[in-house]
Amino acid sequence: MINHLTNLLFPKMCFACEKPIHEKVEDICLNCRIALPRVMQSKNHPNPVEKIFKGRLQLERATAFLRFEKQGKLQSLLHHLKYKGVSSIGLNLGELAAVELLDYNFFEGIEAIVPLPIHPKKVKIRGYNQSDLIAEGIAKVTGLEVLNTSIIKDTNSASQTRKSRFERWQNVATAFKVTTTDKLKHKHVLLVDDVVTTGATAESCGLTLLNVDGLKLSFLSIACTY
Repeated sequence: MINHLTNLLFPKMCFACEKPIHEKVEDICLNCRIALPRVMQSKNHPNPVEKIFKGRLQLERATAFLRFEKQGKLQSLLHHLKYKGVSSIGLNLGELAAVELLDYNFFEGIEAIVPLPIHPKKVKIRGYNQSDLIAEGIAKVTGLEVLNTSIIKDTNSASQTRKSRFERWQNVATAFKVTTTDKLKHKHVLLVDDVVTTGATAESCGLTLLNVDGLKLSFLSIACTY
């Protein structure tokens, strides 16, 4: 009875469109789940993320799940995930991405997931690393192991916002360090991020991972700005 009254007075809202949703629906209403702009509309659709890293990072495959649009539904979701403490959005976006990308055989041959790390100071402020949550959502669908302690970000880089592509690369060029290679050697791992813009941060992290013997690398971002 109390829960029913609470739901009437303070209904759950979709974090994408800010409209009321059923109490059993998690974070994103069905209409918004369908409407979010996909990157891979077909198996032959041009992939902007592959273009970002071409000639910069040796990848087996790469994509983003959704296309970021200013003032769009996805921007609202990511804002609540990164700055409003709604951690469950990361899990839900990871699950949604994994379910759809299974149809493209995207995870074929991949053996583990590495969430792109953020500096411990940012984790302390935010309460979590959003890429960890996205990776957990992907793992829930795929059954892949999540390796979130094998590489760390030990330099607290300044915000990448409003920096040029070269400035972004300089900002994170030596920011990452592999802490243990035991679970990375000779494995095909998937590097997971929330948003890719110029790709500078993922490039720096990826190049560090590729120093591990026999490691093969793929990349997945929930969103890209292209």
